[in-house]
Amino acid sequence: MASEQSSGSFEDVVNRRNFMRLAGATGATMLAGCQGEETDTETESGGNGDTETDSGGDTDVYDVTVESAAARGMDLLDWNAQFAGWPNIWGRWLAYERYAQYNMTENEWIPRLIQDWSVDGTTVTLNIREDHTYANGDQVTADDIKANTVMNLATGAAFADVFDSFNAPDDKTLEIETTKEVNPDILEFTLLSQLQQAKMAEPYDELYQRYWEDEEEGVSSDIQGREPNSPDYVSGIFGQQSKDDEQYMMNRNPEHPDAGNVNFERYRFPNYPGNEGNWEAMIGDDIDTIMSAFTPSNIRAELADHWQEYNFPGYWGVGYVFNHDEEAAPHISKRSVRQAITHAINREDVVTAAGAEIKEAFPTPAAVSANVQDEWLDVGGQFPAMQGGAEQAAEIMQDAGYEKNGNGNWAMDGETVTFQVVVPSSWSDWVTATQAVVPQLQDAGFDAEMNRVDNINTVVGEGNFKMAARPWSPGNARSSHPYFPLNWVFGRAYNNAHSYPGAEAGTEIEVPAMDGDGTMSVDVQQRLDDLSTSSGEEAQSIVQELAWVSHQDLPYLPMINKVEQSWISTRRLSAPETDDPAGNVKWPTFYAPRVGKMQWQGE
Repeated sequence: MASEQSSGSFEDVVNRRNFMRLAGATGATMLAGCQGEETDTETESGGNGDTETDSGGDTDVYDVTVESAAARGMDLLDWNAQFAGWPNIWGRWLAYERYAQYNMTENEWIPRLIQDWSVDGTTVTLNIREDHTYANGDQVTADDIKANTVMNLATGAAFADVFDSFNAPDDKTLEIETTKEVNPDILEFTLLSQLQQAKMAEPYDELYQRYWEDEEEGVSSDIQGREPNSPDYVSGIFGQQSKDDEQYMMNRNPEHPDAGNVNFERYRFPNYPGNEGNWEAMIGDDIDTIMSAFTPSNIRAELADHWQEYNFPGYWGVGYVFNHDEEAAPHISKRSVRQAITHAINREDVVTAAGAEIKEAFPTPAAVSANVQDEWLDVGGQFPAMQGGAEQAAEIMQDAGYEKNGNGNWAMDGETVTFQVVVPSSWSDWVTATQAVVPQLQDAGFDAEMNRVDNINTVVGEGNFKMAARPWSPGNARSSHPYFPLNWVFGRAYNNAHSYPGAEAGTEIEVPAMDGDGTMSVDVQQRLDDLSTSSGEEAQSIVQELAWVSHQDLPYLPMINKVEQSWISTRRLSAPETDDPAGNVKWPTFYAPRVGKMQWQGE
């Protein structure tokens, strides 16, 4: 729907089973969690009056409905967050409890379902919050956490191959044994960002048996292919009350241990098509919250003062993926052409065009988040910006044997360097960014044009592209650690749809040496594996080595680092301050209610 909502809400949706055929289980690393509890699905419209209801000893709960917006039309939304495509139903953030919440500004974990945890060598211990139940009153147990974790392993979670065994000393403690010691920070991002969607009950007990015990092939497709119209097991603070062609309605889960912090009964999510629909709803005060909406300064100026905006690092954004298949992309598959393109595009100009208030340009085109590049890399020194403009691009192209033809375009042996830059049509700020990119490429001698498509997952998944606008990382908190975006660009993205040769185990990529003397060969998959078990200075050294390969070889061109925009209206609701931890997580509109920071105040 929106142009750049979040890494969980792409506009372009491809048929589920076709997507899985194209992308495999890889895309699931961007998602978190499994299913939620089945609740009463009888349609109930709900009211907006201020009638109080009996809350069973909790804070008074008003019989009112908070209005929000859905990610897309209801025909495209279901409750299976394990599906490797987008968009997912936004209500999953309410229906499924997170293991832990990540403060995107302070870079620290906030316990939720998992009240504490530890990593001791090859043993990971997860302790479940004692009073946490599902909506039907059943306790969340270690067996349920085991089932949920295995669902994620089956559908492509990082390090699936190092999880060796599970042990439950009691119903609220799960011990996980790994075959080797993994960097605790990376393990935390892998485990704690899950949503508790599964339960060791139908259908997950069978899927668990088939994948973990029987080692059956093809289980991931069965997990991802499910299309439930309501959550199976609700572990979160709201469950689905109803869902029809126009909206889904969620109602407060009184069994949740934090239900006493929620003083409104329902949360409604109709669809307002595209960014424009969201803006109109916000300007007209038709809604009270919106999880994520790219909102430029001219639209913000039209909003009433009661709209509170929350900004925090997104750890993702638009990048341009290059096709490395020589047959599909005979010119762009050459490193020299990719480097020339990188020099030709002024990233700061692109950010200015796309909305500088909530975006930042990559200081250097290495696949490490712009937020943390200075912590890991010598930006501007050993890792130059690669912003030499058309003049530097021309020098690189000429050194590679290209010449300008009669039309002023680069060509070799009579073949012009012609390509389209593919972009999802309804991601308005990505379109705007690409509209700034293409003229720069043309000015530098590339016969380039923009192609807006509705089905970019299919285009990229099938390899029918040369250069395409795609996220440079898997997104979410995990991408604050270099391992995850590096793993993404080196082959994990879309099951290596960009045909990067370094995605193959044992394949070495030769690049100029970091010290400027000769060349160096790097087995990027082996070094990623090394990084997963390293820390301290050793991890720093490996990150620099892999970042250097991404900087020189450019499997992706990272362009923009996104700042998220989330909105709460204080016309009828209280709202956290912008520096409150409840306003710096994904997402304030869903986390603030459970901690009592977003409550009904009346008309």
